Amino acid sequence: MIKKPDYGVVGPKVFLKVLEEKDLEKVFRWKNNVELARLVKAHPLPVAMYEMGEWFKRNQSDKNQILWGIYEKRSTKLIGIVRLMFINWISKNAEFGIFIGEKIYIGKGIGKEVLNLVLDFAFNDINLHRIHLKVNESNSKAIHLYKSCGFKKEGVFREHFYMNGKYENIILMGLLKIEYGK
Repeated sequence: MIKKPDYGVVGPKVFLKVLEEKDLEKVFRWKNNVELARLVKAHPLPVAMYEMGEWFKRNQSDKNQILWGIYEKRSTKLIGIVRLMFINWISKNAEFGIFIGEKIYIGKGIGKEVLNLVLDFAFNDINLHRIHLKVNESNSKAIHLYKSCGFKKEGVFREHFYMNGKYENIILMGLLKIEYGK
């Protein structure tokens, strides 16, 4: 069984490491931000602090997931969360998920850096074969980012997510190890 690293990877602007309980207060704020919840396709219902403890324990004990905090390198401040979810260790595939919780870091290249760090880790360190993700069709900036890293559109979940008074399509995108870095 692959051991989850305590200290994931380091890039020019950020480093990724396992979340700690002290980080939960900030994650609690993000999970109760309706605007952010809609972007990451989460329910917009309030979350209680005790639920955060349960969420933390459940996610840290899940052997089919790698959950990291995204920390700014200069200040060591937690600015987001990234994870590989539903890892299938036999078929060697996983789902990618990310959110930047601190608005001042959005649009600064952090998402692309994190995505590349996680892809490098997934394909080269734990030898995954395929990564996929789901993104709101209206999130054109994210779709552009994923395409720029080699992801291809593989399908559409029509009217799959209810947001802002209407149903929205969700785009399924995927990337194979042999396509990575081309």
